[in-house]
Amino acid sequence: MFEGRVASIPAEPWVDVHVPGPRETSPAEGQVRAAVAAVESREAALHTALGSAPSPALVETLLAVEAPEASDAVLLEAVAAWERVAAWAASRQAVLVEELRVRRRAQRQEEFAGDEVAARLAVTRRAGEAKIADASCLARVPVVWDALDGGRIDPYKARVLCDELLALPPALRFDVAAEVVPLADTLTAPQLRARIRRRAIAADPAAAARAHERERARRFVAVEPLRDGMAWLRAFLPAPDAVAVHTTLTAIADAQGSDDPRPMDARRADALVDVVTRWLDAGTTPDGRPLPTKHRRRPHLQVAVAATTLAGADDAPAELAGYGPVTADVARDIAARAAWSAVTVDPRTGEIRAAGPSAGGGRRRAEPGYRPPQALVDDVVARDRTCTFPGCRVPAVRCDIDHAEPYDPSRPADDQTVRENLHALCRHHHRLKTHGGWAVERDDATGLTRWTAPTGHAYVRAPERAVEPPDAGGAEPGGTVGHGGPGADGRPPPG
Repeated sequence: MFEGRVASIPAEPWVDVHVPGPRETSPAEGQVRAAVAAVESREAALHTALGSAPSPALVETLLAVEAPEASDAVLLEAVAAWERVAAWAASRQAVLVEELRVRRRAQRQEEFAGDEVAARLAVTRRAGEAKIADASCLARVPVVWDALDGGRIDPYKARVLCDELLALPPALRFDVAAEVVPLADTLTAPQLRARIRRRAIAADPAAAARAHERERARRFVAVEPLRDGMAWLRAFLPAPDAVAVHTTLTAIADAQGSDDPRPMDARRADALVDVVTRWLDAGTTPDGRPLPTKHRRRPHLQVAVAATTLAGADDAPAELAGYGPVTADVARDIAARAAWSAVTVDPRTGEIRAAGPSAGGGRRRAEPGYRPPQALVDDVVARDRTCTFPGCRVPAVRCDIDHAEPYDPSRPADDQTVRENLHALCRHHHRLKTHGGWAVERDDATGLTRWTAPTGHAYVRAPERAVEPPDAGGAEPGGTVGHGGPGADGRPPPG
């Protein structure tokens, strides 16, 4: 009835008896512990070194950091250390830039110092002038410069602090700087700006109002090219005007109705274009006055495109003056609303030539006098396309037509007012050439324009080549390209 069972004998329990006294460790365990301690010691030392003030020694430490082998903490400290080094480098560069500015001021050529910096660094004039302005501002607010040199703030924060502090009366500037600069390494740039502005308005409302009027005088609109045929249209406006513009565009966008498939932002953008460009199309100002002309032509879009592209035989990129390359579809869309003129391509340089009896490379004679005839102006504008100072992108249609070798009234005009001796210069770079100590030479055979700075540095501006069909590897010598845009011939566009 009962199942037979086999009795099991329990295993003898194992007892670990701890013997008082030091416990022996194996040699391997000791080596591991020593290695870990060494690593921890090296990392602690690296942390200390990375936290030091910017100097050549800190740069050497950073260059020795192996990113794949560093701990997360070391990586973050190294990022912060490089930021301090970058601030230090910007500070030391500003010392040199400020010295150049002071020298040029003594020579009464300060307005052209930014052009020297821009040409040497191959950046835009605006970027060169920004470096001059930054250095000048730092010199006027030494406490900010000290913070930048010590790596406690970055160049952007330094710029914000200088801009805001220099807008304050000198007595208030000192007090506010003493309060906010020590906090700059813990506050963002917008927080710093807001704190300074609140102090300024509270301390002296009248001075704040004067500062607003001063900034209001600097209002502007600018175009910044982007990729994919797009651009930023930036406007620096008084706050009430900016809000009023946005409110107006929103109202126009709302008026389109809820069945409009475009997003609200797109409708606002389209409304802005519609409101503004109707006056370009009409050729008048909103109060009915004619728009002013430049080189005897009214304002217009200017785009260069190969004739084969315009006809649809290929999709080579076109060139929109004041912007850069655009797609063939964009060019054709402009062409549908434009007046066009045929131009040729110089076989020696690849530059555009206005069509005419001398377009093949011969000298185009001018009528006696300093001012070139319209046909010659058209030729130079078509050829240069932009200001010929290196890096300047002001469209040639908005530039002065300058004699590269200065005009001499004692010599025959038809030896001087010729294509080979004329080039397009924006008003600023025209003044630089005339008053800034720069020299310029143009080689018509190569299309190269050579500029020599007061320091002896030389910079070459290459010719602006014509658009290139994708299957030809370049425009054929003497081949035609379309050149124009709405109102390009001085008349309203058809339709």
